[in-house]
Amino acid sequence: MWENKKFIFCILIVSNFSDSDAFAKTVKDIVVGKVIIHPFAQDQLEVGSNIHGNQHSSPSASGPHIRNGVRINIANQVKIGAIWDFGAAPGGQMRLFEGAASYTGLKHFQFSVGVFNPSFGLSSMQSRGDSIFPERASVATITRGLAAGANRQAVQALFYGNYYHLAISGTAGTAGPGKDGNQRAIVFRSVILPIHTQEFLMHVGISGEWVFRPSHKNSMEEGVSFSDTPENDDGLNDKYIKTGNIPAKSSGAFGLEGAVAWKKLLISSEYYNLIVNENKNSRINRQNFYGWYITAAYTLVGKPRAWKPTSASFASPSCDQKVSTLCHAMGVIELATRFSQMDLENSDVSGGKQNIWSVNINWYPLDIIRISLDYSHTKYYEKENYHNFDSILSMFQVYF
Repeated sequence: MWENKKFIFCILIVSNFSDSDAFAKTVKDIVVGKVIIHPFAQDQLEVGSNIHGNQHSSPSASGPHIRNGVRINIANQVKIGAIWDFGAAPGGQMRLFEGAASYTGLKHFQFSVGVFNPSFGLSSMQSRGDSIFPERASVATITRGLAAGANRQAVQALFYGNYYHLAISGTAGTAGPGKDGNQRAIVFRSVILPIHTQEFLMHVGISGEWVFRPSHKNSMEEGVSFSDTPENDDGLNDKYIKTGNIPAKSSGAFGLEGAVAWKKLLISSEYYNLIVNENKNSRINRQNFYGWYITAAYTLVGKPRAWKPTSASFASPSCDQKVSTLCHAMGVIELATRFSQMDLENSDVSGGKQNIWSVNINWYPLDIIRISLDYSHTKYYEKENYHNFDSILSMFQVYF
Protein backbone atom coordinates (compact mmCIF):
# COMPACT_ATOMS: atom_id res chain seq x y z
CA MET A 1 0.00 0.00 0.00
CA TRP A 2 2.69 2.51 1.02
CA GLU A 3 4.76 1.65 -2.07
CA ASN A 4 1.78 2.53 -4.26
CA LYS A 5 1.30 5.82 -2.43
CA LYS A 6 4.96 6.73 -2.86
CA PHE A 7 4.69 5.97 -6.57
CA ILE A 8 1.60 8.17 -6.96
CA PHE A 9 3.26 10.99 -5.04
CA CYS A 10 6.41 10.82 -7.19
CA ILE A 11 4.39 10.82 -10.41
CA LEU A 12 2.56 13.97 -9.26
CA ILE A 13 5.79 15.75 -8.43
CA VAL A 14 7.45 14.77 -11.70
CA SER A 15 4.43 15.64 -13.82
CA ASN A 16 4.23 19.12 -12.31
CA PHE A 17 7.93 20.00 -12.34
CA SER A 18 9.61 18.00 -15.11
CA ASP A 19 9.03 20.86 -17.54
CA SER A 20 11.46 23.67 -16.76
CA ASP A 21 8.74 26.21 -17.59
CA ALA A 22 6.78 24.98 -14.57
CA PHE A 23 9.41 26.57 -12.37
CA ALA A 24 8.67 29.98 -13.86
CA LYS A 25 4.91 30.17 -13.52
CA THR A 26 1.93 29.03 -11.52
CA VAL A 27 0.26 25.76 -12.51
CA LYS A 28 -2.18 26.83 -15.19
CA ASP A 29 -5.92 26.22 -15.29
CA ILE A 30 -7.39 24.24 -18.16
CA VAL A 31 -10.05 26.27 -20.00
CA VAL A 32 -12.61 24.56 -22.23
CA GLY A 33 -15.25 27.05 -23.35
CA LYS A 34 -16.99 28.25 -20.19
CA VAL A 35 -15.50 25.46 -18.09
CA ILE A 36 -12.37 26.15 -16.03
CA ILE A 37 -10.57 23.14 -14.56
CA HIS A 38 -8.13 23.90 -11.76
CA PRO A 39 -5.75 21.04 -10.83
CA PHE A 40 -5.46 20.59 -7.06
CA ALA A 41 -2.55 19.22 -5.04
CA GLN A 42 -1.94 19.35 -1.31
CA ASP A 43 0.98 17.03 -0.60
CA GLN A 44 3.16 17.21 2.50
CA LEU A 45 6.23 15.38 3.72
CA GLU A 46 7.22 15.91 7.37
CA VAL A 47 10.33 14.83 9.26
CA GLY A 48 10.58 15.44 13.00
CA SER A 49 11.47 14.17 16.45
CA ASN A 50 11.37 15.02 20.13
CA ILE A 51 14.89 16.27 20.80
CA HIS A 52 14.90 16.92 24.55
CA GLY A 53 12.89 15.97 27.61
CA ASN A 54 11.23 12.88 29.03
CA GLN A 55 9.52 11.94 25.73
CA HIS A 56 12.60 11.65 23.51
CA SER A 57 12.06 10.00 20.12
CA SER A 58 14.16 9.14 17.07
CA PRO A 59 13.66 11.12 13.85
CA SER A 60 10.73 9.85 11.80
CA ALA A 61 9.23 10.74 8.42
CA SER A 62 5.60 10.74 7.37
CA GLY A 63 3.30 12.02 4.65
CA PRO A 64 0.37 13.24 6.77
CA HIS A 65 -1.53 14.87 3.91
CA ILE A 66 -1.52 13.52 0.33
CA ARG A 67 -4.54 14.96 -1.48
CA ASN A 68 -5.03 15.45 -5.22
CA GLY A 69 -7.85 16.20 -7.62
CA VAL A 70 -9.57 19.03 -9.48
CA ARG A 71 -11.89 21.96 -8.84
CA ILE A 72 -14.16 22.92 -11.73
CA ASN A 73 -15.91 26.25 -12.41
CA ILE A 74 -18.79 26.11 -14.91
CA ALA A 75 -19.77 29.49 -16.37
CA ASN A 76 -19.25 31.18 -12.99
CA GLN A 77 -22.50 29.54 -11.92
CA VAL A 78 -21.52 26.14 -10.53
CA LYS A 79 -18.36 24.98 -8.79
CA ILE A 80 -17.51 21.31 -8.35
CA GLY A 81 -14.76 19.88 -6.17
CA ALA A 82 -13.43 16.34 -6.66
CA ILE A 83 -10.42 15.63 -4.43
CA TRP A 84 -9.15 12.28 -3.17
CA ASP A 85 -7.24 11.81 0.09
CA PHE A 86 -4.68 9.04 -0.33
CA GLY A 87 -4.37 8.74 3.46
CA ALA A 88 -1.58 9.59 5.83
CA ALA A 89 1.55 7.66 4.89
CA PRO A 90 2.55 5.12 5.90
CA GLY A 91 -0.54 3.08 6.67
CA GLY A 92 -3.29 5.69 6.41
CA GLN A 93 -6.80 5.02 5.11
CA MET A 94 -7.79 6.46 1.75
CA ARG A 95 -11.04 8.41 1.53
CA LEU A 96 -12.93 11.15 -0.30
CA PHE A 97 -11.58 14.52 0.85
CA GLU A 98 -13.94 16.72 -1.14
CA GLY A 99 -16.85 15.83 -3.38
CA ALA A 100 -19.16 18.83 -3.47
CA ALA A 101 -21.15 21.09 -5.78
CA SER A 102 -21.80 24.79 -5.14
CA TYR A 103 -24.15 27.23 -6.84
CA THR A 104 -22.54 30.68 -7.11
CA GLY A 105 -24.81 32.37 -9.68
CA LEU A 106 -26.47 34.64 -7.11
CA LYS A 107 -24.20 37.53 -6.15
CA HIS A 108 -22.81 37.37 -2.58
CA PHE A 109 -24.35 33.92 -2.03
CA GLN A 110 -22.99 30.40 -2.28
CA PHE A 111 -25.02 27.23 -1.68
CA SER A 112 -23.07 23.98 -1.26
CA VAL A 113 -23.89 20.32 -0.82
CA GLY A 114 -21.74 17.21 -0.62
CA VAL A 115 -18.54 16.33 1.21
CA PHE A 116 -16.53 19.42 2.17
CA ASN A 117 -15.25 21.48 5.09
CA PRO A 118 -18.12 23.72 6.32
CA SER A 119 -17.26 27.20 7.55
CA PHE A 120 -16.19 27.10 11.19
CA GLY A 121 -13.35 28.97 12.90
CA LEU A 122 -10.47 31.00 11.52
CA SER A 123 -7.78 28.32 11.74
CA SER A 124 -10.13 25.61 10.49
CA MET A 125 -10.91 27.60 7.34
CA GLN A 126 -7.27 28.19 6.49
CA SER A 127 -6.37 25.31 4.21
CA ARG A 128 -3.17 23.34 4.76
CA GLY A 129 -1.58 25.38 2.01
CA ASP A 130 -2.47 28.66 3.71
CA SER A 131 -1.81 27.61 7.31
CA ILE A 132 0.91 29.48 9.19
CA PHE A 133 2.21 26.37 10.99
CA PRO A 134 2.52 22.82 9.61
CA GLU A 135 -0.21 21.69 12.02
CA ARG A 136 -3.16 23.53 13.57
CA ALA A 137 -3.38 24.40 17.27
CA SER A 138 -4.99 21.59 19.28
CA VAL A 139 -8.12 23.60 20.08
CA ALA A 140 -8.77 24.12 16.36
CA THR A 141 -8.20 20.44 15.54
CA ILE A 142 -10.43 19.21 18.35
CA THR A 143 -13.34 21.62 17.79
CA ARG A 144 -13.46 21.23 14.00
CA GLY A 145 -13.37 17.45 14.42
CA LEU A 146 -16.58 17.55 16.44
CA ALA A 147 -18.89 18.49 13.56
CA ALA A 148 -17.14 20.72 11.00
CA GLY A 149 -13.90 19.11 9.85
CA ALA A 150 -12.76 17.88 6.47
CA ASN A 151 -14.53 14.89 4.82
CA ARG A 152 -17.78 16.06 6.42
CA GLN A 153 -21.12 15.43 4.69
CA ALA A 154 -22.84 18.81 4.76
CA VAL A 155 -25.16 21.37 3.23
CA GLN A 156 -24.32 25.06 3.60
CA ALA A 157 -25.69 28.51 2.82
CA LEU A 158 -23.03 31.24 2.69
CA PHE A 159 -23.53 35.02 2.44
CA TYR A 160 -20.30 36.95 1.96
CA GLY A 161 -18.70 40.15 0.74
CA ASN A 162 -15.49 42.14 1.05
CA TYR A 163 -16.16 42.94 4.71
CA TYR A 164 -18.41 40.14 6.00
CA HIS A 165 -18.97 36.38 6.01
CA LEU A 166 -22.04 34.57 7.36
CA ALA A 167 -22.54 30.80 7.02
CA ILE A 168 -24.90 28.20 8.41
CA SER A 169 -24.55 24.47 7.79
CA GLY A 170 -26.16 21.18 8.58
CA THR A 171 -23.64 18.37 8.93
CA ALA A 172 -23.71 14.58 9.20
CA GLY A 173 -20.90 12.07 9.41
CA THR A 174 -17.59 11.89 7.60
CA ALA A 175 -17.17 10.21 4.23
CA GLY A 176 -15.32 6.91 4.17
CA PRO A 177 -13.70 5.35 7.25
CA GLY A 178 -15.01 6.83 10.50
CA LYS A 179 -17.23 6.34 13.54
CA ASP A 180 -19.71 9.19 13.17
CA GLY A 181 -21.75 8.24 10.10
CA ASN A 182 -25.02 8.71 11.93
CA GLN A 183 -24.10 11.97 13.67
CA ARG A 184 -26.24 15.08 13.07
CA ALA A 185 -25.26 18.67 13.88
CA ILE A 186 -25.75 22.36 13.06
CA VAL A 187 -22.78 24.69 12.45
CA PHE A 188 -22.66 28.49 12.11
CA ARG A 189 -20.09 31.24 11.68
CA SER A 190 -20.32 35.02 11.51
CA VAL A 191 -17.38 37.32 10.69
CA ILE A 192 -17.11 41.05 10.03
CA LEU A 193 -14.26 43.45 9.30
CA PRO A 194 -15.13 46.55 11.38
CA ILE A 195 -11.92 48.24 10.20
CA HIS A 196 -10.41 47.76 6.76
CA THR A 197 -7.87 50.18 5.30
CA GLN A 198 -4.94 49.79 2.93
CA GLU A 199 -2.54 49.10 5.82
CA PHE A 200 -4.78 47.93 8.69
CA LEU A 201 -7.47 45.27 9.00
CA MET A 202 -9.48 44.00 11.97
CA HIS A 203 -11.28 40.63 11.83
CA VAL A 204 -13.92 39.74 14.46
CA GLY A 205 -16.06 36.62 14.47
CA ILE A 206 -18.01 33.99 16.36
CA SER A 207 -18.39 30.31 15.57
CA GLY A 208 -20.51 27.55 17.01
CA GLU A 209 -21.53 23.95 16.44
CA TRP A 210 -24.10 21.82 18.17
CA VAL A 211 -24.30 18.03 17.85
CA PHE A 212 -27.91 17.17 18.66
CA ARG A 213 -27.43 13.50 17.73
CA PRO A 214 -23.98 12.16 18.64
CA SER A 215 -22.57 9.23 16.74
CA HIS A 216 -23.06 5.69 17.92
CA LYS A 217 -22.42 2.14 16.78
CA ASN A 218 -25.19 -0.45 16.90
CA SER A 219 -25.31 -1.50 20.57
CA MET A 220 -22.91 1.23 21.74
CA GLU A 221 -24.22 4.28 23.56
CA GLU A 222 -24.12 7.68 21.86
CA GLY A 223 -21.00 9.62 22.78
CA VAL A 224 -18.20 12.01 21.88
CA SER A 225 -14.46 12.02 22.48
CA PHE A 226 -11.73 14.65 22.24
CA SER A 227 -8.06 13.99 21.56
CA ASP A 228 -5.06 15.29 19.64
CA THR A 229 -1.42 14.58 18.98
CA PRO A 230 1.13 17.27 19.95
CA GLU A 231 0.85 20.17 17.50
CA ASN A 232 4.41 19.60 16.35
CA ASP A 233 3.65 15.95 15.56
CA ASP A 234 6.73 13.75 15.85
CA GLY A 235 5.27 11.20 13.45
CA LEU A 236 4.49 8.72 16.23
CA ASN A 237 0.84 9.79 16.54
CA ASP A 238 0.99 9.70 20.35
CA LYS A 239 -2.12 11.38 21.76
CA TYR A 240 -1.33 12.81 25.17
CA ILE A 241 -4.57 14.73 25.62
CA LYS A 242 -7.57 12.41 25.28
CA THR A 243 -10.87 12.06 27.09
CA GLY A 244 -11.91 8.65 25.82
CA ASN A 245 -15.57 8.16 24.91
CA ILE A 246 -18.01 10.29 26.94
CA PRO A 247 -21.63 9.04 26.81
CA ALA A 248 -23.51 12.13 25.62
CA LYS A 249 -26.99 13.30 24.78
CA SER A 250 -25.59 16.34 22.97
CA SER A 251 -22.38 18.30 22.59
CA GLY A 252 -21.09 21.55 21.17
CA ALA A 253 -18.35 24.13 20.86
CA PHE A 254 -18.74 27.90 20.89
CA GLY A 255 -16.06 30.53 20.60
CA LEU A 256 -14.62 33.82 19.48
CA GLU A 257 -12.07 34.53 16.79
CA GLY A 258 -10.15 37.71 16.10
CA ALA A 259 -7.26 39.02 14.04
CA VAL A 260 -5.49 42.27 13.27
CA ALA A 261 -3.28 42.78 10.23
CA TRP A 262 -1.00 45.81 10.10
CA LYS A 263 1.33 46.14 7.14
CA LYS A 264 3.30 42.85 7.18
CA LEU A 265 2.27 41.73 10.68
CA LEU A 266 -0.69 39.43 11.38
CA ILE A 267 -1.88 38.57 14.90
CA SER A 268 -4.73 36.07 15.24
CA SER A 269 -6.41 34.24 18.10
CA GLU A 270 -9.32 31.94 18.93
CA TYR A 271 -10.97 30.76 22.15
CA TYR A 272 -13.48 27.90 22.43
CA ASN A 273 -15.58 26.39 25.16
CA LEU A 274 -16.57 22.76 24.62
CA ILE A 275 -19.79 21.48 26.21
CA VAL A 276 -20.88 17.88 26.68
CA ASN A 277 -24.29 17.03 28.11
CA GLU A 278 -23.37 13.65 29.54
CA ASN A 279 -25.82 10.82 30.10
CA LYS A 280 -25.03 9.64 33.61
CA ASN A 281 -27.31 7.45 35.70
CA SER A 282 -30.36 8.64 33.74
CA ARG A 283 -29.43 12.24 34.51
CA ILE A 284 -27.82 14.94 32.35
CA ASN A 285 -24.48 16.09 33.70
CA ARG A 286 -22.76 18.98 31.89
CA GLN A 287 -19.03 18.77 31.22
CA ASN A 288 -17.01 21.82 30.18
CA PHE A 289 -13.58 22.04 28.56
CA TYR A 290 -11.74 24.92 26.91
CA GLY A 291 -8.81 25.85 24.70
CA TRP A 292 -7.25 28.83 22.96
CA TYR A 293 -4.27 30.02 20.96
CA ILE A 294 -2.62 33.25 19.85
CA THR A 295 -0.38 33.52 16.77
CA ALA A 296 1.84 36.27 15.41
CA ALA A 297 3.21 36.07 11.85
CA TYR A 298 5.45 38.52 10.03
CA THR A 299 6.18 38.48 6.29
CA LEU A 300 9.88 39.25 6.11
CA VAL A 301 10.12 39.09 2.30
CA GLY A 302 7.14 39.38 -0.02
CA LYS A 303 3.52 40.49 0.12
CA PRO A 304 1.74 39.81 3.46
CA ARG A 305 -1.28 37.57 3.94
CA ALA A 306 -4.52 38.84 2.41
CA TRP A 307 -8.08 38.26 3.65
CA LYS A 308 -10.32 35.98 1.58
CA PRO A 309 -14.11 36.65 1.78
CA THR A 310 -15.27 33.17 0.72
CA SER A 311 -13.47 31.50 3.64
CA ALA A 312 -13.03 34.53 5.95
CA SER A 313 -9.41 33.53 6.44
CA PHE A 314 -5.96 34.67 5.39
CA ALA A 315 -4.12 33.40 2.30
CA SER A 316 -0.43 32.57 2.25
CA PRO A 317 2.04 35.41 1.74
CA SER A 318 2.95 35.91 -1.91
CA CYS A 319 5.47 37.68 -4.07
CA ASP A 320 4.93 41.42 -4.45
CA GLN A 321 6.51 41.26 -7.89
CA LYS A 322 5.24 39.62 -11.07
CA VAL A 323 7.35 36.50 -10.58
CA SER A 324 6.62 33.16 -8.96
CA THR A 325 10.20 31.95 -8.54
CA LEU A 326 12.61 33.24 -5.86
CA CYS A 327 10.83 36.51 -5.11
CA HIS A 328 13.46 39.25 -4.59
CA ALA A 329 16.05 36.59 -5.49
CA MET A 330 15.48 34.74 -2.21
CA GLY A 331 11.84 33.64 -2.13
CA VAL A 332 8.96 34.68 0.13
CA ILE A 333 9.90 34.35 3.82
CA GLU A 334 7.56 34.38 6.84
CA LEU A 335 8.38 34.18 10.55
CA ALA A 336 5.80 33.12 13.15
CA THR A 337 5.29 32.24 16.80
CA ARG A 338 2.31 30.69 18.62
CA PHE A 339 1.22 29.86 22.15
CA SER A 340 -1.70 27.49 22.69
CA GLN A 341 -3.47 25.79 25.56
CA MET A 342 -5.93 22.89 25.60
CA ASP A 343 -7.61 21.81 28.86
CA LEU A 344 -9.58 18.54 28.89
CA GLU A 345 -9.64 18.26 32.68
CA ASN A 346 -12.61 18.62 35.04
CA SER A 347 -13.98 16.89 38.11
CA ASP A 348 -15.39 13.90 36.19
CA VAL A 349 -13.12 13.57 33.14
CA SER A 350 -9.33 13.51 33.13
CA GLY A 351 -8.22 14.13 29.56
CA GLY A 352 -5.09 16.11 30.33
CA LYS A 353 -3.94 19.69 29.93
CA GLN A 354 -1.44 20.86 27.32
CA ASN A 355 0.56 24.07 26.86
CA ILE A 356 2.65 24.52 23.71
CA TRP A 357 4.90 27.36 22.59
CA SER A 358 6.16 27.26 18.99
CA VAL A 359 8.30 29.24 16.56
CA ASN A 360 8.29 28.67 12.82
CA ILE A 361 9.84 29.86 9.57
CA ASN A 362 8.16 29.42 6.19
CA TRP A 363 10.11 29.73 2.95
CA TYR A 364 8.39 29.81 -0.44
CA PRO A 365 11.09 29.44 -3.16
CA LEU A 366 8.28 28.96 -5.71
CA ASP A 367 4.69 30.07 -5.46
CA ILE A 368 3.52 26.45 -5.12
CA ILE A 369 6.26 25.12 -2.81
CA ARG A 370 6.71 25.74 0.90
CA ILE A 371 9.49 24.56 3.17
CA SER A 372 8.95 25.00 6.91
CA LEU A 373 11.04 24.51 10.03
CA ASP A 374 9.17 24.44 13.33
CA TYR A 375 10.39 24.22 16.94
CA SER A 376 8.03 23.72 19.87
CA HIS A 377 8.15 23.29 23.63
CA THR A 378 5.34 21.18 25.11
CA LYS A 379 4.14 20.81 28.69
CA TYR A 380 1.52 18.17 29.41
CA TYR A 381 -0.27 17.51 32.71
CA GLU A 382 -2.62 14.71 33.76
CA LYS A 383 -3.26 14.13 37.45
CA GLU A 384 0.16 13.04 38.75
CA ASN A 385 1.74 12.71 35.30
CA TYR A 386 3.88 15.46 33.80
CA HIS A 387 5.68 15.56 30.46
CA ASN A 388 8.04 18.28 29.30
CA PHE A 389 9.75 18.00 25.92
CA ASP A 390 11.08 19.94 22.92
CA SER A 391 10.32 19.01 19.32
CA ILE A 392 11.56 19.98 15.91
CA LEU A 393 9.68 19.44 12.65
CA SER A 394 10.55 20.14 9.02
CA MET A 395 7.97 20.14 6.27
CA PHE A 396 8.09 20.09 2.46
CA GLN A 397 4.75 20.99 0.87
CA VAL A 398 3.41 21.22 -2.68
CA TYR A 399 0.17 23.20 -2.85
CA PHE A 400 -1.81 24.64 -5.74
